[in-house]
Amino acid sequence: MVESLIIKAVIFDLDGTLVKFTLDFIKARKEAIVAIRRKGINIENLSEKLNLYSMLKVIEERTDARTFSDLKKSFWDILEKIELRAANETNIQPDALQTLAKIKNLGLKLAIVTNNGRKATSIVSKKFGLNDFFDVIITREDSKELKPDGGSIKKAIEVLGINAKEAIYVGDSVIDILAAKVAKVISVAVPTGVSNIKNLVESEPDYLIYSLRDIIALLDSLKKENKV
Repeated sequence: MVESLIIKAVIFDLDGTLVKFTLDFIKARKEAIVAIRRKGINIENLSEKLNLYSMLKVIEERTDARTFSDLKKSFWDILEKIELRAANETNIQPDALQTLAKIKNLGLKLAIVTNNGRKATSIVSKKFGLNDFFDVIITREDSKELKPDGGSIKKAIEVLGINAKEAIYVGDSVIDILAAKVAKVISVAVPTGVSNIKNLVESEPDYLIYSLRDIIALLDSLKKENKV
């Protein structure tokens, strides 16, 4: 049970949460593995569940700094290519814009924290007018630590000028919930993207909602709890 708190900001994941961003992660992983093998790095016991950022963290322990730096650039180039292709086919999630407007009207700050790169995020933000709502957008280039680490969420909190306990993070995947826990913000799972309800529940979010419009009721509930 989350203690009663005053919420000052709502931080969102982007793809799968605010927009339907169809990224070809299978293709990205295959290209990344090709790049790894070209460097002669041992990839035994590399879990198929790891995203590219998590793969890099494992590989960093298996190679020298220069090779790792080269691979990191290759990984980000692979992702950017796939993200830019997907950005032009992205659709906004139902109730996203209406929910953002309501949160803004409540006087709360808004942020996006995404593992996506700046170029694709900019295209999507402009396409749906998201820049009108958000006080800060943290992309892959803005933080050394990406989800499931909590560094990018902590970066957003710092820029917003609030404490971790004053923010909630809304995401559609297990790595979103893990990152929120590391950053010590309230975690809110919504099953609109890559992770199903079972996996989200197993990741033990503070709250599970079923659509973005449920965020308003959740904020109202937290506000009432704080008055008790």
